[in-house]
Amino acid sequence: MSLDKRSIAILSYLVDAKSYVSVKELMEKFKISRRTIYYDIEKVNGWLKENKLEPVKHVRGEGFKLEEHTSLQIPEKIELFRTWQYEYSAKERKAWIALYLLGSDTSFYLDDLMERTRVSRNTTLDDLKVLKEEIERFHLSLEFNRKTGYTIIGAEDEKRKAIVYYLSRVLPNEGWQTLLAKIPFILNRTDTNLEDHADLFSAEEMKAVQQIVAESEKDLHIQFTDEFFYSLTLRLMFFARRLTQGKKVKINEVEKEVLSETKEYQAANRLSKKLSIVLNVDFPEDEIFYITKHLLSSRVQFSERLSSEWEKSETQILAEVVSNMVTDFQKYACVFFKDKELLEKNLLVHIKPSFYRIKYGLEVENQIAESLKEKYPDIFLLTKKVIHHLEKVVGKRVHENEIALIAMYFGGWMRRTGVKPANRKKVIIVCASGLGTSKLLESQLEGLFSTIDIIGSVSLREYEKNDYNVDFIFSTTPVQKKNKPVFIVSPILTDAEKESLLKKVNALLDTNVLQKQNSVDALMEIIKKHATISDQANLEKELRQYLTKPKSKLQAAAKPSLQNLLQREMIQLEKEVTDWQEAIRVGAIPLLKTNHILENYVDAMIDSVIKNGPYIVVAPKVAIPHANPEDGVKKLGMSLLCLEKGVRFSDSPKHDVQVMIVLAPIDGETHLTALSQLTKMFSEPENLKEIIQCRSVERILEIIEAYSN
Repeated sequence: MSLDKRSIAILSYLVDAKSYVSVKELMEKFKISRRTIYYDIEKVNGWLKENKLEPVKHVRGEGFKLEEHTSLQIPEKIELFRTWQYEYSAKERKAWIALYLLGSDTSFYLDDLMERTRVSRNTTLDDLKVLKEEIERFHLSLEFNRKTGYTIIGAEDEKRKAIVYYLSRVLPNEGWQTLLAKIPFILNRTDTNLEDHADLFSAEEMKAVQQIVAESEKDLHIQFTDEFFYSLTLRLMFFARRLTQGKKVKINEVEKEVLSETKEYQAANRLSKKLSIVLNVDFPEDEIFYITKHLLSSRVQFSERLSSEWEKSETQILAEVVSNMVTDFQKYACVFFKDKELLEKNLLVHIKPSFYRIKYGLEVENQIAESLKEKYPDIFLLTKKVIHHLEKVVGKRVHENEIALIAMYFGGWMRRTGVKPANRKKVIIVCASGLGTSKLLESQLEGLFSTIDIIGSVSLREYEKNDYNVDFIFSTTPVQKKNKPVFIVSPILTDAEKESLLKKVNALLDTNVLQKQNSVDALMEIIKKHATISDQANLEKELRQYLTKPKSKLQAAAKPSLQNLLQREMIQLEKEVTDWQEAIRVGAIPLLKTNHILENYVDAMIDSVIKNGPYIVVAPKVAIPHANPEDGVKKLGMSLLCLEKGVRFSDSPKHDVQVMIVLAPIDGETHLTALSQLTKMFSEPENLKEIIQCRSVERILEIIEAYSN
């Protein structure tokens, strides 16, 4: 029996869980219905039976669980299974077909592609039809000839970009060892009998290239993220393959002059010489410059390098971009980042390779982008609002995948606006996706547990090579245990996953929340009276997991709409005020009357403008005064003041304001839904014009209601 991608993912999730997983948790994790969960479990049980393993255990009200001895045998069988029996998703099939065509020096017949993707003729034809449309973004075309079959036509540089993109689509779903088994099959010619031709492209060569990439890290005094490390290894194999076919890229002279001044060019020179020996192919000058581009666009875990004068100039430009982005983000989100300088420093490390990826068109598939947009839409929207600073410098539109990566950084710091808990256990995060993902996960974990101290984030390779003095480990990928408890987590946690994680960690810490302190002991005494216990320690642990209830802090604070906050009593229509300070004081009156804020919050808003300038003027004629929650906010609130005659916040006419929304935030994000709706409302000039001219509270409420869904 074959398992599809989702069934394998569910089975792997159950292996990592070590305890009961509820139907709700699986539904939220995989975004499928209850009925589909039971269908997939039935399919998994069929596969387990074929492999002479016990089926998934189901207990009503608790969920699904694998027996421990079954869990231990599954990983090895799954790896073997993935290589030969795995059913690809439609997205994966298209990616592999593209890679087959781009990695080969001959055309492919339909039967060849059917055999490689193991689907029917009609399904393969449908995949080819979609792929043909998809590769147009790279200015490539999919051509068919009855005598020779299918081939991809276009410029070599565009084909290389497509290789990078489609590798990013399949690499996150495959373990490195599985790819070592698959890639020879992919890169070899159209012969389909792997057993006869596996030695044409040896795994030893791939491992040698991997070592060369690792040596380049040392040359550059950086460490690539795990994903980029493996991706670069495979890119170089594909590029070398195309070189042997006589397919070369061309770099213009101006670019060469600029690239030759970088340390990445020096590293690419050394790297290409080593590759020439291992792969028996010469890398001409243009190919070395091409590799330089990929090194410049790398995603890094950390960097210890010193910059050249050229790089310092480039860094200064990007540092200004980052500073402007952070400043605008604070303005639009109405927050003040703590450790703002540290945020800018870390964000700059990410923005630099992002700049080169955008500049050179090296688009990658970000597996977390869609999840982030769904889970944190407000943060993603705000990041899109400030991304124009980067687009202006790079001269190109920034893809949403890159925006999502940047949004992760902002999301992590948004969570940091609260007070940092003390007396935590020591924890590390193992993350293969780099700093942005680990920062977002770190913020979620810190929000869940008040007793943990996350001392850092490491790559999978770092974790495997080193020992860490920590109490336990959170990891986004399965890792080998080293006498420390390991919790496998998603980069973005669903509510069900948070609940499950709370149970497991609280059980480990012996934290019994909302239950009698001695309830487990009492149950153990009852069990001892009527049964023989073979493993008391594990029985106590599982009982504790079952009985522990998560704290109420799990429930995320509701994000009210604009209509919820700007109600009738919060809207004022006035003719004029004497100056901007009086405008803020008058605008805050409804919030003072309803006990949303204290008087010192009004003073704090005024002091902030005196100190930082008219940053609260967010659009022509619109200002949003605000201060920190700790400056005197008692509960979330918003008020609106509309003036017939504008008030000036500086000597410049561009800072004249007629509509002022006073915001009283309780944290860094609860107000974001209302704020994003307000932004959409004022993005239509006619709405602002009508609000200023209509002088009717009822009409203003109608406009607000229209944008509050």
